[in-house]
Amino acid sequence: MGNPNDSYAYPTGAAAPPPYATPEHTARSSSPAPSYQTLAASGSGISGVANRMPQSLNAYLPPLTKWSRLMYLGAHADQPFFAVTTHTGLSGKPLLEMHAGPTGSEPVVATAGNEHRWSSGRNTIVKLIPGGGYLEGQAESTFTMKETCFSKHYTFPFAVEVGLGKDTRLESFEWRGSRGEEVKQLDGASWRGYKLVRLDGAAAGPGGARAVRGEGESSDGKEVVAVYTANAHFSRNKIFKFQFLESGATGILGEKFALAAVITACKIGYSEFLVSQSTVAAAS
Repeated sequence: MGNPNDSYAYPTGAAAPPPYATPEHTARSSSPAPSYQTLAASGSGISGVANRMPQSLNAYLPPLTKWSRLMYLGAHADQPFFAVTTHTGLSGKPLLEMHAGPTGSEPVVATAGNEHRWSSGRNTIVKLIPGGGYLEGQAESTFTMKETCFSKHYTFPFAVEVGLGKDTRLESFEWRGSRGEEVKQLDGASWRGYKLVRLDGAAAGPGGARAVRGEGESSDGKEVVAVYTANAHFSRNKIFKFQFLESGATGILGEKFALAAVITACKIGYSEFLVSQSTVAAAS
């Protein structure tokens, strides 16, 4: 996925990120800059997950006047839930480090990076780390999310432990490029995104063509448990949107799944953002 013009382009890990600021010739939104308060627990949070993680998260960059390597995840710009520290491909650190709170000073609970400094970025190493109230009493876990491509359709499969308490098991999931209803409901102006498909769970339905299958159901009848899309509306700081769906939104898949879904979506979303910024900069 090294071609920036490909609709599902994915950057290599070796390139240093471009500046966060949009090019000077790009108009800026009048929306207020985020104040980055802590998000209070609400009824829309996922039960059974520490701090009632919101079912919907948007990714925001800091104000253009503030240089920072932090990206913020929250339901709204002024209500961040997670801070994510970003690193260059040459830093020796994971591309993304997600903190257990909104300031970036909290413990890191999830990371996503390439196998090594000079790797292509097609294999993402994800770590889930106990701390900050998450994964209490559990051991650190690591898994690999692999990029695959068939007939220009990109997927990102991985396996992670799911369940609550002692009733846990390893299940397989897969981010798939999508133009389906789940993406359109997340952002009506978006023409494509990704859906997270639960490969090992019970069938959600018979599947079939997009026009006939139910919402929350993939073409092969699997359950769609999350969705991601780049922000299709003009904004100076909102770069992508994420939402848990179906069993992913109920909490029954557990904290490891929830953290894994968010950090893998961030890896795809932030990497796409870097490619788009590089393409704009090259054309200016």
